[in-house]
Amino acid sequence: MILFEKVRVIDFSLPSVSPPVDVAVAQEGDGAGTLSGIVEVGPSLAAKYPKARRVAGKYLSPGLVCSHTHLYSALARGLMVDIAPSKDFAQQLAHLWWRLDRAIDLPILESSALAGLADAAACGVTSVVDHHAGPQSIDGSLTVLRKAYERIGLRGLVCYETTDRNGGEGARAGIRENLRFAREIDADRAAFAAGKKGAKLPLVDGAIGGHALFTIGEETLAAMGDAVKSSGRGAHIHAAEDKYDAVDSRHRFGADLAVRLDRAGLLGPKSIVGHGVWLTESEVELIAERDAFVAHNARSNMNNAVGYNGLLHRHRNVVLGTDGMSADMLEEFRFACFRHRESGGPWWPGDFLPCLDRGNRLLERYFAGVGEPRSFGKVEAGAAADLVLWDYDPPTPLEGANIAGHLAFGLSSRQVRSVMVNGQFVIEDKVPAFDSEGMAAEAREEASRLWKRMEERS
Repeated sequence: MILFEKVRVIDFSLPSVSPPVDVAVAQEGDGAGTLSGIVEVGPSLAAKYPKARRVAGKYLSPGLVCSHTHLYSALARGLMVDIAPSKDFAQQLAHLWWRLDRAIDLPILESSALAGLADAAACGVTSVVDHHAGPQSIDGSLTVLRKAYERIGLRGLVCYETTDRNGGEGARAGIRENLRFAREIDADRAAFAAGKKGAKLPLVDGAIGGHALFTIGEETLAAMGDAVKSSGRGAHIHAAEDKYDAVDSRHRFGADLAVRLDRAGLLGPKSIVGHGVWLTESEVELIAERDAFVAHNARSNMNNAVGYNGLLHRHRNVVLGTDGMSADMLEEFRFACFRHRESGGPWWPGDFLPCLDRGNRLLERYFAGVGEPRSFGKVEAGAAADLVLWDYDPPTPLEGANIAGHLAFGLSSRQVRSVMVNGQFVIEDKVPAFDSEGMAAEAREEASRLWKRMEERS
């Protein structure tokens, strides 16, 4: 049992900041059948839980969620490979990212995932939604990712990006890997529900992934829809990131991107549409009707110069992602706010708070069930013990009405003191529970090998 004493609880969803309270967190092993989670929130709980380990701090909040990223890009930082100039986004994909993903093998993937997840944890991110590509090493790749999440201790969703750009067999292999992983998770959950000795609830689940729709034909799209239906998962797919994607869909298939997705059964309450920069008003309405999520990635969109999503404020379920940029979600929050203001959009920082919090609603749709926490993104009894302890000493009052202002202009990842996922400290007093230095050294070696393999595939 862990007892956070006299902390002020930050709630991003209300929003609110509590007076000093105690937060009691159960950990697996505290007693027979005990599951991790928040047990109680209230004043002066030390007498009620005398055996609990006491942890002091200033502010406690739910963990942050990165709702769309590419962990395979973590080893592209400072990339030293000869890349041909690109006149547009399609060429940038061909010259850089498709060369990179073809050079990935499973050891490179493991190191890249560990590096990206370690960075995420240091930024107070407790859940990461990944979108993976690696056409030379598809089979088993999602399990490699899962093991990396488990080594760091983070929660998340993973998928493999199905695409026709590597031929029909490559597309079928992508769907097989998504389904294989879904069955792996289902089997582990069933073992836990049956009380099998040693069985644990997985911290990772899977979606059915797809690359940008201009690389996916109708046959493969239909097969993805079948996979979504049979697995009970949602789709996680890039759509309308660049104008080319939207134009190509109308030219080749005579339909808007969201219409193609909907016809294939790929829009639903567990689905994630990455980017959506060039969606039309009718597509925005259709995605909202299907209760799907749209992942906004402000920094990546700016870096790739794909344009701005002028209809962002019209979407129902906007979440924030990084699209392979650093996993610092408070930095992403700031860029989302400032780029929107520059575009003349109507939202202010307070309007982006629900976007930062809404990744938790996505987690609930995948994880809330038998034996799982009842809620995510809340510091309340029954909620997941995915928490961040902040060493923030604000120069102005911090209250519910001005949380967004503190996030936009003050609070940052450098104030992360401790990070807890599922009741276990991933980082405590700024010291990781994993071998961060060893992982970083290994990642540098794998990065050099990745870059060499990219040069060989020029």
